[in-house]
Amino acid sequence: MEILSSTLNHIAVLFSFILIGFVLKKKNILSDGSGRTLSRLENGIFMPAVVINTFWNNCTVENISRKWIFLVYSTALLIVAVVLAFIISKFLTKDEYLRKVYRYSLSVSNFGFVGTALVQGIYGADSIELFDYLIFTLPLNMFTYSIGIAWLVPSDKGGFSLKSLLNPIFVSLFIGAILGLLQIPRVRLVSTILTDCAACMAPVAMILTGFVIAGYEIKSLLKVKQTYIVAVLRLIVFPTIFVTALKLFNTDNEIVFAALCANAMPLGLNTVIISSAYGESPQTGASLALVSQAMAAITIPIMFLIFFRRF
Repeated sequence: MEILSSTLNHIAVLFSFILIGFVLKKKNILSDGSGRTLSRLENGIFMPAVVINTFWNNCTVENISRKWIFLVYSTALLIVAVVLAFIISKFLTKDEYLRKVYRYSLSVSNFGFVGTALVQGIYGADSIELFDYLIFTLPLNMFTYSIGIAWLVPSDKGGFSLKSLLNPIFVSLFIGAILGLLQIPRVRLVSTILTDCAACMAPVAMILTGFVIAGYEIKSLLKVKQTYIVAVLRLIVFPTIFVTALKLFNTDNEIVFAALCANAMPLGLNTVIISSAYGESPQTGASLALVSQAMAAITIPIMFLIFFRRF
């Protein structure tokens, strides 16, 4: 039950930061432009610091040779999720752009900010468990920052390009991997900077989430019926199917844990950020974020209780 206790504690901490972000926005303590600033800090500094720090510590030839199977399972589950997302999204709306929003939301959860923060909070910023999780989510990152983002860009504004892969988070994967594989000695000053920046990742991500949600009228966000369907499928149905299948095949617990963390998280903010950037209404994305975050406070502990009750 130790893992469940750690999960409950960390979920409470994360949602406390969401509440802080919500209050900061509602009380106008931070300006409207602060959301963009927080997003840039998160994507450009804090999240890359987590990735570099973890890979530098754990990315060795021995570990990689033992972890390739994580990539296989992750890719297989992603393909299943995408196929299901294509089928289900057709029944949710006739609007072509909203259909893409639902398709994206059903394909991937917030495995980055929330999932990474959860694993980091349970096991530590430089743990082998976090390294396992980051390896597992590598195919998800590649999908999100290529095909996923292209879905959310309106068809008349362009789509996927190789340039979209050259983002700080994706690049940091290679920087950390090179440092780890070459066994570059850690300089104390650099190590301290990376560790301190990594510690900021989870709080800032959750504050940003609360800040974004607070920018919309709550009642209007709660009236979108499709939101509840997508949230239930993404937070409960999909992870249940995936984890049950993995357990039936006697998959290693490390892979099952990574799969649950990557697939049982609330829905991400890209449906808000990308929609806003290209002039589309972000209301559906904000609705998905709000409802799924609220549901996740209950569903995540329950999922861990069901599938990891022996630990």
